[in-house]
Amino acid sequence: MFDLVVGWFKNVSNVLTFNPVEKIKPKNNITPSERGYTFEHDELKGLMKRLEGFESVEFTDVYGATLTPDTIDQRFGPDGGIDCVIRIITPTEQGAKNVATRIRNILIKGDY
Repeated sequence: MFDLVVGWFKNVSNVLTFNPVEKIKPKNNITPSERGYTFEHDELKGLMKRLEGFESVEFTDVYGATLTPDTIDQRFGPDGGIDCVIRIITPTEQGAKNVATRIRNILIKGDY
């Protein structure tokens, strides 16, 4: 019975020139690298929004320039990454460790 249904569908699709691959193609031609950048930008913006209440945290690039949610979409690293550094600025080392632990838990749990 299964062979009969599959054979029938194959014959009908040949007559109707049905090509399921063409129907699945996305309408816009986004490259895989553009998709990757979009994913990274969205993830980083979500993390920035989640950590905006942390006064001792700032986001910079590897050269020390401040990153904001508004400037993230303009970042395209040559290696395919955004190159973001999360800087923790506290008066004590213990304070920095506490903030780092909180950020690490947020990242691990995906709570952003």
